Amino acid sequence: MTEPDDDRAPAAVAYQWASRVMTVSLEMAAPGLVGYWIDQRLGSRVVFTVLGTSVGMALGIWHLIRMSVRETGQGREER
Repeated sequence: MTEPDDDRAPAAVAYQWASRVMTVSLEMAAPGLVGYWIDQRLGSRVVFTVLGTSVGMALGIWHLIRMSVRETGQGREER
């Protein structure tokens, strides 16, 4: 399988990757922060923080796997 040529400017490719990294980072961090906020509001210990962090890490890892499969072309059927 040959790689398609990427005619975009290097800055455009860099912006795309920076956007992807920020998105995955937010997906990992935001649920834990929301869980911490809920814990503070309800006065619970760390139940929602741990739950949010676990969900965020699972979501982030899943997204990273999807991105890597899409970039390498795996998972596509040969035509």
